[in-house]
Amino acid sequence: MTTDDVTAFAAVDATKDPGFFRRFLDQGSQIPGIIASKPLILEELRCTAGAHVLDVGCGLGHDALQIAARVGARGRVVGLDISEAMILEARARAAALNQPVTFEVGDAQKLRFADGTFDACRAERALMHIPDTMAAVSEMVRVTRCGGRVAVFDFDWDTHIVDSQYKETTRKITRSFSDAMQNGRIGRQLPRLFKQFGLVDVTVSTHTIFVHYEFFQLLVGGHLTNIQMAGLLSPSEVNDWWTDLQSANEMGTFLCCFTAFIVAGSRD
Repeated sequence: MTTDDVTAFAAVDATKDPGFFRRFLDQGSQIPGIIASKPLILEELRCTAGAHVLDVGCGLGHDALQIAARVGARGRVVGLDISEAMILEARARAAALNQPVTFEVGDAQKLRFADGTFDACRAERALMHIPDTMAAVSEMVRVTRCGGRVAVFDFDWDTHIVDSQYKETTRKITRSFSDAMQNGRIGRQLPRLFKQFGLVDVTVSTHTIFVHYEFFQLLVGGHLTNIQMAGLLSPSEVNDWWTDLQSANEMGTFLCCFTAFIVAGSRD
């Protein structure tokens, strides 16, 4: 079980092992539910050849590169992330590709771009880690031109389900995990925030994301270490819970899932 805590994405560069977060993103991108959701948010952006697109919280840059392939040589894609480690890795991965994309370090809560700079703006699995979500959404709307699209794909961690016989332990773990995020309930808040900041033609879809046992270890391992240190659960309680899930995995009955929201809208 890892000791790195994925709820610390807001401060990746200050952690002991930024490489853990790169590995986590790479493995997360291979989850079938995540793979199936990517074309949906891409379609919601309604990008055409020559479009200018901003990818907020771009991480390792995979999605920015996909968008760049769609907008073509006349287009422009900017990938932005608060983590210098992520941006350096994104640049390295894009170096051999001839795509109209640049990557830069920046704060989603205070974008450097002028009003209406982009035809579309997106964020995927990023807003849950940003301290001031309202500022981030407001900024995404501001830098999108009139008639342009804003799309966000994010989770609601209060919908986190784990099948375990230890009901109360499971509740403590899933609820504390959600609360440890900067914005653990951002999924359900997105439709309201989009309308609050004046977006129209707002669409909302939800998807249940199932994860396998090996990824689940990466997902909650560090958090389990932290909540034991905080006294929320004892080592024996955590051990019993984890042993139960390990047995379920060996029997092929392990189940963990949570809800993802894809919300998009147009700037009026």
